[in-house]
Amino acid sequence: MNELKSMWATVRPGTEEDLAGARRRLLTGMRPRRRFTAPRLLVAAGAAAAVVATPLIVATGTPAYAVTSNPDGTITVAVNELRDPEALEADLRSAGVTADVTFLPTNTWCAETPRFDSVDAAYNADGPPARGEEKKWRSFRATRVLSQRELLISPEHIRPGETVVLQYWETPAGPAPWQLGTWLAKAGSTVKPCTPIPRPSS
Repeated sequence: MNELKSMWATVRPGTEEDLAGARRRLLTGMRPRRRFTAPRLLVAAGAAAAVVATPLIVATGTPAYAVTSNPDGTITVAVNELRDPEALEADLRSAGVTADVTFLPTNTWCAETPRFDSVDAAYNADGPPARGEEKKWRSFRATRVLSQRELLISPEHIRPGETVVLQYWETPAGPAPWQLGTWLAKAGSTVKPCTPIPRPSS
């Protein structure tokens, strides 16, 4: 007992500031705390990521196009909107194909005709080819339409220095969203820029 009295005598009396601090700590400890398990933390993190990503998805919408390199060496080009041809050219160049892409509004064509020297008669042919004749053209073998929006490019039929020329015409009133012309320009042949002009009415 005497020892306890001796110890108590050494304790400094608490000030009003000490008592106020102790009261705050006590009240803080009595407040309910939110507990998160690991799965709930993951859900919360996913929700936060979705909030950040949503404006980007809304802003960009469906990509204007997609370039896919296939295991067999071919390249699939899917066009959803006629915009940003320069970016499409750059992505095709990264995939190993030199291309010139033109998107034309409805009822227009290029003022500069011919725009390039073609490797075959696909570009400057007079009238439709004889039945089966187009299959002999490398332009025909180098590019093939898969669907209304997809084109298959086969680099094995494109020689060094040649350019794949893709020319899209918007056709909002037709069964397909656009028409597509595909050709091969000779190596060393410059593809002239396309200046759209009204297509003469027939």
